[in-house]
Amino acid sequence: MGILNQPEMEKYTLYKSEIEGRYKEIEIYPKSSPVNEYLMYWDGFEVGTIQKRGKKWFTNSVDLIPVVNEIGTFIDAHGVFN
Repeated sequence: MGILNQPEMEKYTLYKSEIEGRYKEIEIYPKSSPVNEYLMYWDGFEVGTIQKRGKKWFTNSVDLIPVVNEIGTFIDAHGVFN
C-alpha cells in the first residue's frame, strides 16, 4: 500500500532520452480518481498531472504544457489506462 493506504500506482516510462534539453525520463502513474488523470514525474520529481476530457488532454502544470499533447498521444497509443 502507498501513502494514505492507497494502492500502489502502476508506473509507465515514456522517455529515456532528453526532453526539452533538460529531462531524461518521464514516468506516468495512472491515478485511481478521477478517471483519466495521470500523475507525471520528470527525472524522479513530480511535475503535475494531465487529464483527458473528451478527446483533449489538459494540464495546469507550466512544465507539462509544452508536452501535454505528446504525452497524451503516448497514453492513448499504448493503452495506459486507469
